Amino acid sequence: MASIKELKTVFSTAVGHRRYVLPSLTLAAGALLDFIMLRLGILIDAEGPFAYLPFAIGVAIAAAMIMWWLLDYAANGRSELKGIVAIEDALDDLSSYLDDGISRLFNAKVESDAAFVEWQRQRADWHEKVQQYLHVHFGLRERNIFRNVILVQHERIPGSYNDQHNHKRCLLIQQLETIRETIIRYSDLAAKRRAESK
Repeated sequence: MASIKELKTVFSTAVGHRRYVLPSLTLAAGALLDFIMLRLGILIDAEGPFAYLPFAIGVAIAAAMIMWWLLDYAANGRSELKGIVAIEDALDDLSSYLDDGISRLFNAKVESDAAFVEWQRQRADWHEKVQQYLHVHFGLRERNIFRNVILVQHERIPGSYNDQHNHKRCLLIQQLETIRETIIRYSDLAAKRRAESK
């Protein structure tokens, strides 16, 4: 069972600054009910059974608001956790695209014109799938970072079939690096949100 200190921390986090409003609302509701009941001359008798009715109603209103805020906090916490899990699942799939780009494209042996044509087709297909995946799961910004690659330095990569193949592999390295950076960035974000949700 949770300690009183833990319960107080959860309550403070859930209700936040609004916990200071609750006593004021209780008093205001009680005072308003007192005024109305005095004005209308109903149920007000200092010695009668209804003497504390305005205060009791004010407390009930405050309790209902506390319950509402706590339920809202719990619902938001569940939604946040679902969002974290969705990000982590999307990162797992994105990692598979990264592995596929390394093993099936960058490390592929191309030794003929026909093999190079097929390699270009596979690369274009992979490129389109990654673009769509980034757009759907991570937004337009991540898609554009991946899509709009500028090759600043052209390097000679061993195992390239020809200059065009070498150039495309240089671009592929840049794109693989952008995927890796996206994975790291969103992994850090998911870890931070998961830590905050505990």
